Amino acid sequence: SAPEILSCALPVINRNPGENRILIAQQPSGIPVSLLTAESDLSEGIFIAKEINRMTGGIDMLDAQQYAIHTDKPRSFQDIAILYRTHRQAKVLESCLRKEGIPYVVTGRDDFLADETVRGVLAFFRFLLNPEDEASVKICLKNVWNYDDGLIGEFLDVLRQNQVKELDARQLRKLDSQLSPALELASCWQMVRLFLPTVRREKPASLIDKWLEANEIGMSEPLRRLLNMAVLHKDMPEFLQTLLLGQEGDLQRSADKVYASGAVTLMTLHGSKGLEFPVVFLCGVKKGCLPYESVTHPADPDEERRLFYVGMTRAREELIILTSREPSEFLEDIPEGCVEKGDVHKRKDGNAMEQLSLFDL
Repeated sequence: SAPEILSCALPVINRNPGENRILIAQQPSGIPVSLLTAESDLSEGIFIAKEINRMTGGIDMLDAQQYAIHTDKPRSFQDIAILYRTHRQAKVLESCLRKEGIPYVVTGRDDFLADETVRGVLAFFRFLLNPEDEASVKICLKNVWNYDDGLIGEFLDVLRQNQVKELDARQLRKLDSQLSPALELASCWQMVRLFLPTVRREKPASLIDKWLEANEIGMSEPLRRLLNMAVLHKDMPEFLQTLLLGQEGDLQRSADKVYASGAVTLMTLHGSKGLEFPVVFLCGVKKGCLPYESVTHPADPDEERRLFYVGMTRAREELIILTSREPSEFLEDIPEGCVEKGDVHKRKDGNAMEQLSLFDL
């Protein structure tokens, strides 16, 4: 990190127990850290989207004049990360980035993975790849087809009696004579026969899309996010393995498609450990959010302060901290004079505006 960033971050972490941390910057001196106040989460998101567009050359000159707070060093999308304390903060940010046409990738284990239909879809393909996974069979039959315990038990009994360890063409023919006559199980078994031949060959996003169509399941926000995660994997076994064993940094989803030119990274402070980016926007550094606290989650000041420090030091060259009218108590630990303060959408006086000349570009 640049010395300007370390001069803000070290006083924060040195409030925690232990010896004084001493770090010597290896980067040259650069841009002062910005501490900007936003009126709302939406205001914060709009500013970030506009500023990223300006940094990457995708915004018009009038907006650039209004929003610019940095030097004109050109940036690519993959140079930039947006960090936040909880995944819930990402919803507004994603909406603003999509509005501005900014490509992004969300990293980390997201709430949509707990959706019942999403769990049912994933359980179905886990079962195809590993028919001994009885937990996946139960989740799939319950969440997708709403089978009762009796039907689920009947399905599992057939698998056990035939000692099914792997589903292949021979095993499929053997089970077909036992499961097809059971009309209640026909809908599930039809899907097994339809998708087994391609489950290891076809791309996971395509398999899931076809599965939803075959089962006449409409697109929901959790399913859309699942598809946006699946599109980043080459096959279903790899995708399911990543979901099962992947760390925060391994789980990614795109914004509707994959961008060959790179994308902005969105992730939680927990997920950002060990990573670094030329530019970091650190969001929601405000009361109740950092340190994070709720009725069921009492704040742990030392751990939350460490997370704030982690977020700050993910930035190599530029750090922009976003706060509110009720700022985080941690901001008090940053020495006066170490940051440039301002408001994200401070309006200019209309009489002071001047027309830009093409020769000024």
